Amino acid sequence: MTKTKRVTMLILAAVTLLVFGATAVYGANALTVKAYPGVTIFYNGKQLTDDQQPLIINDYTYVPLRMVMENFGKSITWDGATQRVLISDSLEEAQRQADLINLQNENKKLQATIDQLNATIADLQNKRAGDADLDEIEDILNDYFGDAGYDYFSDKYLSFTITLSGDEDDIAYLVRVDCRDSSKYDDIRDLSKTKVEDFLDDLEAKLLKEIDRTDYEDADITGEMVDSDNSRYYVKYNGRTYSYSWDSRYADEELSDIASEVEDYFADAGDTYFLDEGITVYITLSGDEDEIEYLIRLDFRYADYYEDLTELSKSRVQSFMSAVRTRINREADGTSFEDADIIGELRDYNDSSLYVDYDGASYDFSY
Repeated sequence: MTKTKRVTMLILAAVTLLVFGATAVYGANALTVKAYPGVTIFYNGKQLTDDQQPLIINDYTYVPLRMVMENFGKSITWDGATQRVLISDSLEEAQRQADLINLQNENKKLQATIDQLNATIADLQNKRAGDADLDEIEDILNDYFGDAGYDYFSDKYLSFTITLSGDEDDIAYLVRVDCRDSSKYDDIRDLSKTKVEDFLDDLEAKLLKEIDRTDYEDADITGEMVDSDNSRYYVKYNGRTYSYSWDSRYADEELSDIASEVEDYFADAGDTYFLDEGITVYITLSGDEDEIEYLIRLDFRYADYYEDLTELSKSRVQSFMSAVRTRINREADGTSFEDADIIGELRDYNDSSLYVDYDGASYDFSY
């Protein structure tokens, strides 16, 4: 193929030569342009040229771009503002591409809206967690259990008032029961214990739901239900079980549970307090809601360094007995024994004549 037959598709946008066969000279450095008309373009036997005539300029064939593009099914437009020639596929394909771009833009806008809504929801959740207030939760509980008298005890004249106290670690509820308008119940001792526990179970469940995702969500829950006219009648919840002030059977179980917890806690007391892991410790409790008496027995039969109680440091003995008393107080908190005075005794397991007595104020050593 000769140079004269090579087709270069360029835009004749700036200058169109209207005088054919002429010679044009530009600038100081003379540039000679020779242009000839009369060229016919064929593609696969089909003539492409029309009124827009190609030109041969300096041995190159210059073809109108629109003529070529439209013959090949392309769309071409001139953007005079930016001096650009815009070429795209067929009008149908161009429209499809435009629609796709519009859909993509709409999708971006929709995603931005979703992101904004998610951010708003997160802000509201954080605001709820930060602004959570026990008074607000208290109002929700009172409203939710407004008909508890009828719903749980079939007496709409039985009224309940719920108050909350505590912090992020521990929340305690107090339910005051007013039986004054009731014709069925004189005081809370007349209420079914099963129904009482159903009500308090539901109260705890609702409370846990309301504190979820707030500053209080990890708080331990304890509580009490008391007769508003007689505070001696109450039901206490320690986070595990319920106890009733008018039922000695529950009190005995509570005291037994407290004793087990305390004894387990001091299982290694021989080593911890007396540096002799061979000393075995036994702890039992007795008493009532007014006074608890502990009995500590130290077994020296397998001790490594001590023969009996008299060989132990008195200061270590007192420190140990004080720790036991403190632990009993902690385990009794939230039970019917929480206000009880605590006295006690420490004895030699093998020789009952050797003991230390604590009367609530001072220690008395028998040896």
